[in-house]
Amino acid sequence: MNSINEQEKKWLLDEKYHGNKNDEYYRECNEIDNGMPVAYLIGNIEFLDCHIDLEYRPLIPRAETEYWVNIFIKQNKKKRNLKILDLFSGSGCIGIAVSKHLNAEVDFAEIDAKNILQINKNKGINKITKGNVFQSDVFSNIPEKKYDFILANPPYLDRNKVSQVQDSVLYNEDDHALFADQQGLKFVYELINIGAEYIKDGGEIWIEFDPWQTDLIDEYLIDNNQWNHSYLEDQYKKDRVLILKNLT
Repeated sequence: MNSINEQEKKWLLDEKYHGNKNDEYYRECNEIDNGMPVAYLIGNIEFLDCHIDLEYRPLIPRAETEYWVNIFIKQNKKKRNLKILDLFSGSGCIGIAVSKHLNAEVDFAEIDAKNILQINKNKGINKITKGNVFQSDVFSNIPEKKYDFILANPPYLDRNKVSQVQDSVLYNEDDHALFADQQGLKFVYELINIGAEYIKDGGEIWIEFDPWQTDLIDEYLIDNNQWNHSYLEDQYKKDRVLILKNLT
């Protein structure tokens, strides 16, 4: 018996069926056994006291992401009138949590049209009224504007390491939200190369990545005079976020 599956079935029973084990519940238990993420079956997930709907099947928010976003919020709690861009927004969970807890003006940017619908729905659910939602391939459709922070959770998995990805993720979540070229670092490099155009002097870009990529990022940033860079560890003491501070 898979203990994780049993925990997920209990979560499904409590959250969606309120303890009533009907035929639909047992059908969805079979889906869990076949690898379907329980969050999609329930249809939502909590993220830093925000209710994140998953109707359009965006990437399911991860605990590692929630961990670093919480640190970001705590570090910036006393700042006022922040302008922030949530890039590669997906469900909008990062920007919505930041907007709620910091009362910041947060713009959202996402290429997938379905995810644009998801972001707008989640903004409404969480009563977020500030900020714009742009359908944009990275910065391509974002007006010229300088932000205090850009928070990015781009696709960063390496297709050459696909065997390390859980089947439940690989077969049920959008691979365009998971994988990127250049050993998974295509979008990280793009942010390093052009992100300064959208950041105020002294501003920062926070980028989630795969811990094994640290050495590749360090190598890419050798002799880079645009950024001061550092890393933030996740709850497992592994490098998880690249922090770029604009030196200009």
